[in-house]
Amino acid sequence: MDKDQRPAIERTNRAAKWSLAFSFMGLALVLPIVGSILAIVGGRRAVRQIDQTGEGGGGIAEAAIIFGWFGLISVAIGIVGISAILISASRS
Repeated sequence: MDKDQRPAIERTNRAAKWSLAFSFMGLALVLPIVGSILAIVGGRRAVRQIDQTGEGGGGIAEAAIIFGWFGLISVAIGIVGISAILISASRS
C-alpha cells in the first residue's frame, strides 16, 4: 500500500481524554467535586478545540460533560441527604 493510499488517522483531542478521566474520578469519589468540575470545564474546552481543529473526540468530550454534571448533582444530593439525616437525628 502506498503512502498516499493509507487512510488518515484521526487524532483524538487530548483535553477530551483528560476530561473523561476526571469525570470518572469524580464519579468514583476519588475527586468527587474537583474531578467533576474539571470534567465539565475540560469537556467544554475540548468541544471548542475540536470545533476549531477538526480533531476527533467530540463524543468523549460530551460524555465527560454529562458525567461531570451527574457527579456534581450526585454529591449535592448526598450532602442534602446526610444533612437531613443529621438534622432529624439532632432533633430527636
